[in-house]
Amino acid sequence: MRYLVFFIFLFSLSESHALDLKKYVERLRSPMAKMFGDETTNKILGEGEKPEKEIELPEIPKVKVDAKDLSYYDKKGSKIYTQGSKYDALSTKEKRSFRVSFLQQLFEVTRNSEAKKEDIVKYLNVLEQGGNREGVYRSIVLDRVYLALESYDEAPTDALVGFIQAYALKFLAISYKAESIRQFNLYGLKRVITEKTLEVIETLAKKNPEHVYRWYAVFSKELARDHTNVWQTDVRKKEFDLYHYKWAQTVPFQHIKSEIIIKLHKVMNSVAQN
Repeated sequence: MRYLVFFIFLFSLSESHALDLKKYVERLRSPMAKMFGDETTNKILGEGEKPEKEIELPEIPKVKVDAKDLSYYDKKGSKIYTQGSKYDALSTKEKRSFRVSFLQQLFEVTRNSEAKKEDIVKYLNVLEQGGNREGVYRSIVLDRVYLALESYDEAPTDALVGFIQAYALKFLAISYKAESIRQFNLYGLKRVITEKTLEVIETLAKKNPEHVYRWYAVFSKELARDHTNVWQTDVRKKEFDLYHYKWAQTVPFQHIKSEIIIKLHKVMNSVAQN
């Protein structure tokens, strides 16, 4: 708790001495990268090494969320909910740079604007009090700011409609008609498609964690291959499905979900400009 108080204090400093979030993140990232193997340094495949065969997408399940059936929300019995021991072993201070980085990226890709310092503090507190990344995401896309963005009367581009149809058919097993997609603007589509994706991922996790790793591997490989101009970090640029498969096995389940959220929003933002 004392770290959070100190962090809030730094935010309250005058502009000339204000905390540079990017420098703060980078300062803590360097030593942690060696220990944890984050997205810029984790090398699972050597340079030039390629997997023997491509990873296959698992069968996409039909999502059925019955409001009267609580088994969907049961987190017991699957190792995927307890994986990520290296990250879990980090101190609160060490985890903070990852959390701040996630929040910065989340606001950027959802609202297409930089996060305000008060937003970072608010949601950092949520994460450090036991909240999860998925919950923070839902809070942002269900707030009044995002609702206002969804209310803009702006039809999606043909490129965005085409992307959603192809993505949903392959990764969600859903066939959308173009006219139904055109009823939403970019922000509404990002929220709906991401929510459908998280439902599929949760259902896969209940059935077999292996299916989540495979789904994520194919998803990440194809986005890296087909949208090369979108990515800045090394791991998101990688077109090796095995790399993404192994990464997904080592991190907390919430980190897999947050990568899916960020990648989907980034790609849809980019495609919407075409």
